[in-house]
Amino acid sequence: MGKDAGQPGGTVRVGLLGAGYIADYHHAALAQVPGVAVVAVCDLSRDRAERFAGAHGIPGVHSDLGEMLAQESLDVVHVLTPPNLHADPARQVLEAGCDVYLEKPMCSTSAECDGLIEVADRMGRAIGVGHNFLYFPGYEALVRDLRSGRLGRLDQLDVVWNKVLGQLRGGPFGAWMLAHPQNILFEVAPHSFAHVGHLVGELDDVAVDARDEVELPRGLRFFRRWEIRGWKGTTHVRLRFCFAEGYPEHYIHVRGSNATATVNFETGTYVVQEHTPHLLDVDRYLNVLSTAWRSVVQATGTLAGFVLTKMGLSKKSSPFPYSIGRTVQSFYDTRTDTRTDTGPREPGGHTRPTVDERISPELGRCAVDLAERVARAADLPAPPGLPTPEPASKPGEATVLVIGGTGFIGRALVRRLCAEGVSVRVMARDPLGCPLELRKQGVEIVRGDFSDEASVVAALQGIEQVYHLARGTGKSFDEYERFDVQPTRRVAELCLEHGVQRFFYASSIAIYCAGRSAGTITEETLPHEGMLRTNAYARSKVRNERELLALHRDQGLPLVIFRPGVVLGRGGTPYHMGVADWPYQSVCRLWGDGNQLLPTVLVDDLAGAMVAALRVPGIEGASYNLCSTPRITANEYLDAFEEYAGLRVRRIPTSAARYFLEALVKWAVKAVGRDPNAHFPSYGDWEGRSFAATFDATKARSELGWKPRDDRERLLREGVQLPVEDFFGGS
Repeated sequence: MGKDAGQPGGTVRVGLLGAGYIADYHHAALAQVPGVAVVAVCDLSRDRAERFAGAHGIPGVHSDLGEMLAQESLDVVHVLTPPNLHADPARQVLEAGCDVYLEKPMCSTSAECDGLIEVADRMGRAIGVGHNFLYFPGYEALVRDLRSGRLGRLDQLDVVWNKVLGQLRGGPFGAWMLAHPQNILFEVAPHSFAHVGHLVGELDDVAVDARDEVELPRGLRFFRRWEIRGWKGTTHVRLRFCFAEGYPEHYIHVRGSNATATVNFETGTYVVQEHTPHLLDVDRYLNVLSTAWRSVVQATGTLAGFVLTKMGLSKKSSPFPYSIGRTVQSFYDTRTDTRTDTGPREPGGHTRPTVDERISPELGRCAVDLAERVARAADLPAPPGLPTPEPASKPGEATVLVIGGTGFIGRALVRRLCAEGVSVRVMARDPLGCPLELRKQGVEIVRGDFSDEASVVAALQGIEQVYHLARGTGKSFDEYERFDVQPTRRVAELCLEHGVQRFFYASSIAIYCAGRSAGTITEETLPHEGMLRTNAYARSKVRNERELLALHRDQGLPLVIFRPGVVLGRGGTPYHMGVADWPYQSVCRLWGDGNQLLPTVLVDDLAGAMVAALRVPGIEGASYNLCSTPRITANEYLDAFEEYAGLRVRRIPTSAARYFLEALVKWAVKAVGRDPNAHFPSYGDWEGRSFAATFDATKARSELGWKPRDDRERLLREGVQLPVEDFFGGS
């Protein structure tokens, strides 16, 4: 099959199976391994595979694993699919004569793990399992101290993972991880189960307590808090998982007979407390002092490494990608140690190569076995499932297509359209993961993505009007160009080809430089060019508007553009970026002093304007700023937020000059490191985020007959209180 990876002078040809977010980390890690080349990527979505390959310069693109194995002459395949889709692809890779590297967990059952080990033994191929947290430097120091006897006999082991799970808020709810309450034990928990297996081995007894149940779309259930207790001889083991909002914690604490030790994965520190020869009070003082000093030294090293990496002076990245890099490096180092032959391995001709114990299939199986034992001990019934409601419109009867209808604004728009008796079709990447309210409304839901031309063509059948609310994302404007601007133009062209009567595009007031010096902003106000140079999101919105207006002018695209203000309401997050910058949930940096009136609009009012435009004649080519009369400042918003949430956030008034200077420093660091995405900052960009200008929305009021609610108390109740209640309702 391959050239026998690892031979001196030979190149190890690697294929990636799966082009999701973790593939970026693997590609970056492989780029640092000498003699390795990623030559192919495979994903069920060929479009996603092509995007990934284009971004990383990978020549081979496939949507079928068998095809990739047959055509690419691979030595190793990294399996980066969901846990329930590990076993079969890995077996196929091994039987094709390639080594396999699996993202954790090894598989979703211990029986599948046993099966892969058997195939690897038979084929003489290597298996590696990527438990990357075992390669954090602090954890390695803990293992050395434990095995050297410095900590004494192991008495207690505590493993804590308290980190919010973002998918519980925004999905995708069709992900395997959320399909059953126990699946989180095979998706996230194996990180910690691998620590238990590595430090103490298989547990004698396991007891489990799962609490804080929440209901998700499709009738799914999820438990946000888990406590797992076990014993290994006289060693007590406890694991705690919390996936709710809160201060993030991820650490391992060991109590030995001689000392205690703590690895903090969040801060990248490792500290030991052990007795000195001194009197008790002096001993305690010295322990506190030494712990603090070591924490400062390690934290300084981590920060220095981050800065040097950004400056291009170091290849050591932040702890998480660094650990993945070391894990991958370990696999390629250890799997070649036993290679002395010069040709491809034949079935039965060689024993399975050994790898580092931390990435071994035996430890991988141990982690999966513990997940199974915890699942059995929790005894969680399968979710009952949600019956599909009778649709209000039969497939093919919808006249309005909403692209982006599962988002915050999209859901409000669909609600309003349905209330007006309009037959609606929503295009969604994952129809099964759509919000429950859409299914209850009987909306026709079709699978698709606005960047996938074939799915757009299928969704346009019988459609008379289209609302385009979706947007692509990216780290640079080049990515916005590929994933947002170009697909948006193509959607508009397809609407022209299908004779769509009106095409509505959701832009944003972010295109304006809305600082105090801007005065009054109307639909005729031009974007700030300096801001567009640095703000990729705003630049993509402007590019989209200009491309669509050109299609309107040259080809008659029946276009209407909406520019919503700071949108508040049920279904949105109370941590609103239009109000302040939120580096953390407990800290917000105000845009200015926070005393300027904000150009807010309630999401239901916004939807009302969008639906009103459906029936107003002669507005093609028009754009509308959609803001209600300003009634609250950022500080008043935060006052209400704190009152309703029952918490206090740290507010930091921040001038545009300070934001600009900080951006200038970041630019300088990136420029030294020759970061291609480094752009000289724009003062206008930061000044404009204050929204201190006055927004004139009289055009929408007069032409659309729009009457947004301007009552301050109602704005606070619907725009702040209800989102807060929804957000913290399950806490």
